[in-house]
Amino acid sequence: MNRLIVTLCSTFLVAQTANVQIVHNSPYPTVDIYVDDVVALEDVEYRASTGLLELPVNTTVGIAPADGDVIASFDFALADGEDYIVVASGIVGDTDHPFELLASGLETEAEDDGMFALQVMHGVTDAPAVDIYANGILLVDSLAYGDFAGYLQVPADDYTLDITAHGEEDVVISFSAPLSGFGGGAAVVYASGFLAPTDQDSAFTLILTTPLGDVIDLSTTTLAVSENGIINPSKFSLHQNYPNPFNPSTQISYNLPEDAMVNINIYDLIGHSVKTLVSSNQIAGYRSVRWDATNDEGQAVSAGMYIYIVQAGEQSQTKKMILLK
Repeated sequence: MNRLIVTLCSTFLVAQTANVQIVHNSPYPTVDIYVDDVVALEDVEYRASTGLLELPVNTTVGIAPADGDVIASFDFALADGEDYIVVASGIVGDTDHPFELLASGLETEAEDDGMFALQVMHGVTDAPAVDIYANGILLVDSLAYGDFAGYLQVPADDYTLDITAHGEEDVVISFSAPLSGFGGGAAVVYASGFLAPTDQDSAFTLILTTPLGDVIDLSTTTLAVSENGIINPSKFSLHQNYPNPFNPSTQISYNLPEDAMVNINIYDLIGHSVKTLVSSNQIAGYRSVRWDATNDEGQAVSAGMYIYIVQAGEQSQTKKMILLK
């Protein structure tokens, strides 16, 4: 009997979490993302995507202009162990297309290595419902603003995607989607920008994002595929650690556009070296490393603010993080 009680208590005490990818598709401010009133990601740019974030199944996501106050919060009830994508859409202050977070289930791989799992989302506020054709064959029918088309298993091939107004034959715009090197993979393609942009607005485009947080503008970039079929980032960048604040550990992610000697170091606020996380040659790709809040001697460090620097070849970037105890 006692063993049964302990087993039941252990079951209920295990934290239930879901994996969530967040996409910023609301023009235009750079934003901070809060999870349950704590800043989780800073300086997320327009059209940026996170990788999969592990969040509590009952969670509140808040959005704030970078270094500003939260302007909108949204409650989510998620299923334990499931994957989701959440897209920030709409325009702040626009009554016809208000700012909101739109969510859908997320798939991380195709049904087999010869296929590609593709979901399409309409995120263009001034565009009507559209039809999407892939190499002349109707792929998505009558997709309206704010809607996700359910996942499609398409052959891993190179495609021309033609966009028409629903029920019309005239092609409004076409995009290249070379997916022949991505068998077994998955992505969400979302429409972004404005169909009739002003001088200050971004034009209509299709953005492809993978569960790893890869972002490719299909109107301007052909997918750069390495020999092993991996998308390589176009530029060096360092992401905000997650979670932040953290206890007992946090993950630092960064993008390497080319092979480089990488050094990742943690410092305290007065510049003392605390921990060397990485000092090695790395190949191009989307990278991450976890810090367990210990120093080079393996001793736990005290609570407070720390600085982390990622240097790749001649490039480096710096960010701050907070350890709670």
